[in-house]
Amino acid sequence: MFLLDILLIASGVFLLIYGGRLFRFALAVGGFVLGFSLAMWLLSSQPVAVRLLISLVAGGIIAIVGYMLVKMVLHFAGAILGAMLAMVVLSLLPITLPTFLSLIVVAAGAGVVGFFGNRLGDWVIILATTLSGAYAILLGLAHLFPSVFGIGRDYLSAQIPFSVPAFLVFVIFLVTGILGQFEIRRVRGRYVNL
Repeated sequence: MFLLDILLIASGVFLLIYGGRLFRFALAVGGFVLGFSLAMWLLSSQPVAVRLLISLVAGGIIAIVGYMLVKMVLHFAGAILGAMLAMVVLSLLPITLPTFLSLIVVAAGAGVVGFFGNRLGDWVIILATTLSGAYAILLGLAHLFPSVFGIGRDYLSAQIPFSVPAFLVFVIFLVTGILGQFEIRRVRGRYVNL
């Protein structure tokens, strides 16, 4: 699991720094993080080897689809943004919803925000990549340092147990990523580099 946690953290850093600059690749990385996280969460009752294999395959498939769907970039970025927002909201809820209901909430978030993604323009790209990046970093850190976040070592879920330190780290990464990408966009004039 150590290497997978490092992979999640590295993916998150890539999304925070290069999310808009190399958006085609960032879309693939964001899709991988989303697919991997959801598959790990949905298959929590399976053996670890099965979870890892299916999660890597699901993440890879969504990454390839994201890389290929560049013409629908704003809708796909909106779908990633909506799904990640739903994951954050589900993580912040004081109660745990049943898995099927949580999956419906994530799918609804992806569908609604994905449909309106083109109306948000470049902001959907900034928000989708930074939210995915901050979430991936925090998920990797939660698995590497479970005692800091108050969870058990065997915790495998796409939902992050948001304690006060975890929430502060998440917000710091999110705000830093948004400000950094906004500054890159302002300096370069043109944002998306397909």
